[in-house]
Amino acid sequence: MGRKKKKKKPSLRERVAAQGREARRLGQVLKDEPASLPAEILTKIKCSFRKMWNARGGGLYACGFIVTFVYLEIRMFFADILEANSVGDYVTTQAMEMVFKYLGESFANTIQAFLWPVYLLQYRPPVGLIVLAGLYVVFANFIKSPLERWLFAGEDPPPSEDGVS
Repeated sequence: MGRKKKKKKPSLRERVAAQGREARRLGQVLKDEPASLPAEILTKIKCSFRKMWNARGGGLYACGFIVTFVYLEIRMFFADILEANSVGDYVTTQAMEMVFKYLGESFANTIQAFLWPVYLLQYRPPVGLIVLAGLYVVFANFIKSPLERWLFAGEDPPPSEDGVS
């Protein structure tokens, strides 16, 4: 049995260029067809969620990671808005601090999202374990299939755990 060859990961420059092209495309959509922008953004978000889902194994851990990361990012965004004195102040502050503050906080949020089961287990020690076990049962039996149908609508579904798609 040979090893699978890994697909070469694009360089940082290639990824930044691709993100720039995507931002430009979304700007063009906003200019030409503003009504279709929400659907385009939802498609982009679903694509990002699919990447995170696949990278984290596509189970309860992946779902918990995504939910935790989105929660932390939204909390960070609203905290920044509430700290601003005005809309102009918010825009100016964000423009100046975007690269350093946002990326740093997003990195910290990613680390915290990786640890979501630990936070749950630390919540009132026996209760946290019971909640985690309950989440596993509920997720496996009721949430995973509908979530994957929504997440991978129009795409190839992820391989199932038993190797059968």
